[in-house]
Amino acid sequence: MQKQLTAFTSEMQTLLPDLTRFARVLTRNEDDAHDLVQDCVERALVKQSLYQEGTSLKSWLFTLMRNLFVSQKRRQALDQRYVAMNSDMSQHIERPRQINRVFLKETVKALCGLSAGERQAIVVLGIHEGSQHRMAEILREPVGTVKSRLSRGRAHLRNALGLDAAMALA
Repeated sequence: MQKQLTAFTSEMQTLLPDLTRFARVLTRNEDDAHDLVQDCVERALVKQSLYQEGTSLKSWLFTLMRNLFVSQKRRQALDQRYVAMNSDMSQHIERPRQINRVFLKETVKALCGLSAGERQAIVVLGIHEGSQHRMAEILREPVGTVKSRLSRGRAHLRNALGLDAAMALA
């Protein structure tokens, strides 16, 4: 195990310049690029058990970085939407708790509107951050089926919550 960890980290260190270049392309900002590389390395170390020996570490890291970047952009778009909604509200409305409760209720309602498979995939993989391979193993289904359910579930959830329109505005 120690040799694997050492090999993994040393190979990852050799890829840092490539990761930094890719992060600069994504962020178009030097400081944000360094933050993204740091987040990617941290996530890679935490999720190292998901890396499959014999595959391209560079591709795995680039995919990890791209997914982190997309998640950060989505979070920023939601934050901007939240700020825009709050700036339009009058001073008499209690902002933080009310909007969070409403959004949570809308999310739970939209989640209940999904098919059982999509809902299970989102809860297990998205909320509890379970492993796709482990879930596929438990359900005795191909990993691709689990990934497809998660993807469709996320798309239906975004659509039900109107987040596709919010992403288009951002």
